[in-house]
Amino acid sequence: MLKWTNSTSASYSSPTIPNVYTKPFLLSNLAQSLPNFAKFQQETGLADFFWELSYYQEADKALSQIIEETDGFVIFMHGWDGTHRTWEDLPMRLVQQNPRVVCLNLDVNGFGQSPFISDPPKFEHCNLPGAMAAVEYWLNLIGLWPATYRKQKPFYLFVGHSMGGGIIFYKDEPNWRNEVYGCYAMSPGIFCNDIKRRIVYKLVGYGTLIPFVTPIKNFLARLVIWFAMREASQKDQQEHAEVFYATPFGTLANTIIAIGGSPKPPRTDWSQFRLALGNRDVLVSTRQTLTFVEQLGFLPHQIRVTMGDHYFFSFDETSPITHKYNRQAVLDDLNTFCQQLSANSQTR
Repeated sequence: MLKWTNSTSASYSSPTIPNVYTKPFLLSNLAQSLPNFAKFQQETGLADFFWELSYYQEADKALSQIIEETDGFVIFMHGWDGTHRTWEDLPMRLVQQNPRVVCLNLDVNGFGQSPFISDPPKFEHCNLPGAMAAVEYWLNLIGLWPATYRKQKPFYLFVGHSMGGGIIFYKDEPNWRNEVYGCYAMSPGIFCNDIKRRIVYKLVGYGTLIPFVTPIKNFLARLVIWFAMREASQKDQQEHAEVFYATPFGTLANTIIAIGGSPKPPRTDWSQFRLALGNRDVLVSTRQTLTFVEQLGFLPHQIRVTMGDHYFFSFDETSPITHKYNRQAVLDDLNTFCQQLSANSQTR
């Protein structure tokens, strides 16, 4: 079990969310207590891995005790050209409503503080199945899964948006059969039955790789962001702009090419999944996605379609008022999902 006190960063709290704290972690800072860190790098192609941990601070309880006693873990995964900041304060608000839940908000797939070792990265490392395998490898490395040290095992809820939503469609099935878990995919970037978008994403990626036309690279990638985020909060838009300029072009290119070329998921049981879509999403077709998940076997109660664009949950004074209600609806969905999973884990 990881010694959570090893992090050199202090916890911080939000002035508007009492008793909820967030603590940042960088895997390399914990390498001394993780003998398999070098193997993690080799297997995933990642130089490092970053996450923020949000938790409810009970009186005199150490962080390690809170983690060992939690009912479950909620793992947030952002989209292409994003970071953990994409979610703003959603993880902290979820913890506020579920004090016995711990949220882990990640930088994934070469973005933020989880860069790849090489640029461009190998496709098997940066595609959606590879990204999901890296997250599961990380959970295992830090001792959160499988939780064999606990009599009452925790539940796991994977929350993904865009690329992150596509990633969880490739969640390992056989090795999780004895676990209580759920997946909540928001505007998932998975285009197995959408030929037009498969082509567009690949073209944007290959255009970004061309070494001697940087203005075209900038135009293509920024055009995608602008189309996706016209209704998102200014904070989210600024974050994506900064991440774009800070991320190597090889990572930007190969990850978006991999999204466009993602294979059909091998999973057979989709009962643990929930889906949320925006009706004005230009990056992820609502109609095509609904057709796809219907073919997989999704049922109506697993699906939410709301008014909004690709970032239908992101809101500030410049966003449509519908985004404000969408954000609350997503929070309500996650809160209900946590309660259902917690009840299921207690009956195991």
